[in-house]
Amino acid sequence: ERALPHERYAFDNLMLDDPFQTAEQVSIVDQVSQGRFIYGAGARSRGSDERRDYFFEFLEVMKQLWTEDHFSGFEGKYYNYPAFYEQYLSIPKPYQKPYPPMLLPVDSQESFIPMGKMGYKIAIGAGSSTHNLRGTTVLLEDVKSYRKAWYDAGHAGEPSTVVRIPTLLADTTQEAERLSDELMVLAKRYFSGRIGIGSTDAGSASPETTAEVNLFGTAEEVVDKIEVLREQYSTDEIMFEVNWTSSVPRDIVMNTMRILTDKVIPKFK
Repeated sequence: ERALPHERYAFDNLMLDDPFQTAEQVSIVDQVSQGRFIYGAGARSRGSDERRDYFFEFLEVMKQLWTEDHFSGFEGKYYNYPAFYEQYLSIPKPYQKPYPPMLLPVDSQESFIPMGKMGYKIAIGAGSSTHNLRGTTVLLEDVKSYRKAWYDAGHAGEPSTVVRIPTLLADTTQEAERLSDELMVLAKRYFSGRIGIGSTDAGSASPETTAEVNLFGTAEEVVDKIEVLREQYSTDEIMFEVNWTSSVPRDIVMNTMRILTDKVIPKFK
C-alpha cells in the first residue's frame, strides 16, 4: 500500500548489521514511503572514542553506497570493501537525495562537535541523564558547540536539534500536578533499580532533571514551555516522551496524546 502523505518513518539501528544490508533496507523503505524516512541510529558509545569512530565509519560506508552510481570501494580502519567488480552491480538508491536525513542521539559531551562537523541531525535528552550528569547549563553550551561546528564546516542549511523530553498533560493544572507527582514517585523507584544493575536508558532524563525540565501541565502551560525549549536549544522538533520510564498508565498516556494532538500541536502549524 502507498504510504499516507502525513506519515514519516524512523528506525533505530544499533550498528549490528552489515552497512551494505542496512543501506539497502533504508533505500527500500525510503522508496516505499516516497521520501518520508528518517534514519535514526545510535552506537551506545558512551564516550568511547573507538566505538564512536567505528560507528561514524559505518555511516560513511552507507553514504558512499547511496551516492555513487558504481561503488568504488572503501578503505577504513574498521571497514574495508573492494569496488564492485561489474558495472551492473549496485544497491537500490533512496528516494531522497542524496540520502534520507540521519538523526543521531547524543549523550556524551565528546560527541557534539564531531556531529556538527559531519553535518548530522542530533537528538538530545533535555537536561542531564543517568549517563550524562553535566546538567542543563552545560548541555546548552554543548548544543552551541554543535551548531558552531556545523557552521564552521560549511554545511548547507541549518543544524537541527531534536529534544526528547518527558511529557504529561491534563485538562487542569491541579490534575497535572497530581499526576506528575505520582509519576515522579514511580520514576525514582524505577531509576534506583535500573542504576543498580547498570541498565538505564542513556537518552532519558533522570528524576532530578525532570523535576526542573519537563512538559508537565495543561496545554497552555506546555505550549509556553515548548517556546522556551525552542529558544534555549534552537530546536525545530520535540520528541514527546509520553510514557517516561514506562511508568505511565495507558489511560493517562492516551489522554496526554489527545491533548497534544488537539490543543498543543496546532499552535505550531
